Amino acid sequence: MKKENNNQVLFTVKEYAQFHHLNKRTLHYYDEIHLFSPKIKKANGYRYYSIEQSSELEYILALKELGMTINEIKD
Repeated sequence: MKKENNNQVLFTVKEYAQFHHLNKRTLHYYDEIHLFSPKIKKANGYRYYSIEQSSELEYILALKELGMTINEIKD
């Protein structure tokens, strides 16, 4: 966990994946296909997610659990 200048708490890919019971590779994949991207991407390649993004990710995961494909979710 890390705090930015505006005191916002941000999570690394590993922390965020653990919090949502995902493999961190899933978050990398979602970012690559532009389905779900981190709030901040640093020049060094590090990705950081905010807790506010959790509802969007949980929505994506729920749709996936209902049987929707990634392309259907993206649409």
